[in-house]
This record gives sequence, structure tokens and C-alpha cells, in this order.
Amino acid sequence: MAANKHTDKGFCPFCGNEFLGDHDNCPFCGQDLRQYKDDLGPIMETIQTRTNIDMKSPKVRITMSIILFVLVFAGALVAFDYYETHMQPEPEPVAEGIMVDIKTNGYIDLTGDFANYDLNLLPTYDPDLKLTISLSDKYVGKYNKIIWVVQTDAYNHTNAKNPFYQKVTKDIADSDNIYSVTWDNVSIGRFWITADCYGESGDYDVFIGKGVYYGKYTTTYSWEYDGTVNSFEYTMSSDEVKNCLNVDLSSRLDEQSKTSMTKYVVDSLSVETLNDQLRSLFNKNYRDSQAKYADFVLSFVQNCFPNVFDSFNYRVNDYWAYPTETLLWGCGDDEDRAILYCSIMKREGKDVGLLFLPETTIAAVDVDLTDSPISAYAKGVRGVYSLYIVADTSSDLGLGELRPYYDVSDNGRILYYNGEEIHGRYGLEVV
Repeated sequence: MAANKHTDKGFCPFCGNEFLGDHDNCPFCGQDLRQYKDDLGPIMETIQTRTNIDMKSPKVRITMSIILFVLVFAGALVAFDYYETHMQPEPEPVAEGIMVDIKTNGYIDLTGDFANYDLNLLPTYDPDLKLTISLSDKYVGKYNKIIWVVQTDAYNHTNAKNPFYQKVTKDIADSDNIYSVTWDNVSIGRFWITADCYGESGDYDVFIGKGVYYGKYTTTYSWEYDGTVNSFEYTMSSDEVKNCLNVDLSSRLDEQSKTSMTKYVVDSLSVETLNDQLRSLFNKNYRDSQAKYADFVLSFVQNCFPNVFDSFNYRVNDYWAYPTETLLWGCGDDEDRAILYCSIMKREGKDVGLLFLPETTIAAVDVDLTDSPISAYAKGVRGVYSLYIVADTSSDLGLGELRPYYDVSDNGRILYYNGEEIHGRYGLEVV
């Protein structure tokens, strides 16, 4: 807004000073006023005409400048928020699970391509539970070969070659019903169903269904000890099963990094039930003695729980399993089986420990060898108050025996590996 050179006053929005006459530059601070005159001046003049507010007042002008800045900034924020809300792609919806009741035991929670009905699951009973998995009817006729794969966390004792993995290839040339498959060895726990589908023209699709089978876990253990076949049926409660299946892996690995392995030797309902059944079976078939029962339990762990790396059933390189987890999955590495053995013997009332050796971890138990035939050769490791007899849960050796490259001094205080003394992180840790 131009000012009369003689009577009108000018105003500088930069320094807030008034002056007489028309100036392109402020006579006080020297700032260029031409843009102010062309842009901001007319706006303030219009406001003054309509509101009768003295827009030449320095305070009013500064206030209005601030208001205009705030309004422009707020408008920019609104535009940015609109873009963020409406122009960005929305996250993929999370498929809700489908629950299937199993009338004989528990239920199955299904997700993945089961949840969007690309895959279907039907339980049957004749009399054992079987699961029939099929592709949706909308895909029938589209493919000429489907490779069905079932993967589980639980060890399949009937398929020792691939205990966690079963595969069936179905080809239309064989006149098979390629669009469905029956899983007849269903196990408690997590499972993944994959269908690799191949069309005649080279089309390829893959469908993946995920599930968790919750319920009681029942299995039969059978092994030979001292010339007698021993067998019994064992059941784990559905609550203990659920606790195993709902473990937070990252939290467990964090806990594992901060504690000792001996903390995983625990008493639980599953361990109590197991020891009661083992003790009853032992009393029925054998002469009762501390050393004999400790050897009997050792043979049970060695024969009924195959040696399997943690990467197979826990999907990590190193995982210290509680005894309940080893019982549920039916397998374990050397650490897991040593923990299971110690837990059983602790429940029996014995003092136990874990013996850390190069390349392995085994168990040790404080038992009385009086009148025991193994007393002449049994190896023991000295604890604070007593001698702990070695129990090599990672081999088929009997109580008190060690593999040839391990040894212990007669007084139980020095460990050897390949003839050389070992110290440091190796040795006995009592529970």
C-alpha cells in the first residue's frame, strides 16, 4: 500500500518502525519494502476497511503477520496428513483363524490359506484321527500335478528318515485325485501344509496352510532294557501342551542368555507323571536299587528320545528345552536329554548335575553304588559334598561309562579330553 509522500505514514513489518512518505526501502533497517507493499499491504488494507481496525498499528501488523504464517503452516499440515491417510497403501488385513473341533481330543486353529478358504481341512476318525486337506473347488481342473508337503515340529517315529517332513506327489496321469491328500499320522503341535501346483501350460501356484493342534498329548514308549521289553502309555495334559506351544521364542532366548542351563532342570506335572510310571514299571520287572533305577531311566532317555538338532524343531541353533518340551516333541539334542534325565532323577529325590564337556553336555547323578556291579569301573565327578556318577545321555553307554575320548581322574576332580586336562567352562554344575 503506497503512502502519500507528505502526509501518509509508512510501516516496516521487519523492524516495526513507522515513517513518513513513500519508501522502497525502510529508512531505519534498510529492508526492501516493495514485496510487502505488493502482497501483504493490500491484504491488511482490505482487513482495515472491513473491520475498522487500524492496520497501520505496529502491534496489529506484527500480530496479523504471525496469524497468516500459522494459517499457512496449518494448511500444509492438513494437506500432508491427508496424503498420509489417503494416498499411502493400507496394510494387508490379517486373516482371522478358523477353529476346527476334534471330537476325540482338543481343537485345531487354522490360518494362512485355510483362513481364506483356498485350502480346506476335514477331520475323519477310523478310528484314529486323520486330516483330509484339499484345494478349493474353484481350482479343480486347473492343474495336472500337485506336490503336497506336511511339515511339523513333532518327531515322527514312524518316518525316521524324514521325521519332520512328509511329501506326496500326485499326478493327473496316474488318475489320482490330485486335489486332496490325507494326513494319517497327525501330531499335536504346529504344522504347515504346502501345495505346489503345476498347470499343463506352465502355470505355477503355491498354497500354504498353517495350523496348531491343541489337545492332550498321548504316546507309547517302548524299549528294551536288560533283556526285557518295557512299554507304557504316557499322557500330557492339554494345559501343559498349550504352555509349550505358546512359548515366546525371543523371550526364551533372552532368558537363556542370562541364566544357567541348570535352571531348566525342573519338577512339573509331566515329569511327576513320567517318573511315577517309570518307577512302577521298574519295580515290576527289576530288582530295586538306586544305581539300577538310575541306569534304567538312562536307557529310557537314550532309546526313546532321538538326538535331533534344535534347528529342526525350534528353528534356532541353540535352545535349552524344559523337560515338558522334550517330552512333547519326542526328541532333543544332548543338552535337552541331559536336562530331561536330571529332571526325572531329581523328582526321584536324587541330587543331580549337568556335566559340560567339549562338544557335548551330559548328566550326572548322586547314587549309592554299594553292592552295584558297576562300582568297580563307574566314573564319577566330585561335587562339593559327594561324587556324581556320570550318565551319558548322548550315547548308548550305561551308567558310569564315558566315551573313550573323555575321562576323569580317580578322585573325580580332573576331567580329560583326548588325554589332556580341561578346565574353564568345562566341568560339573550341580542343580
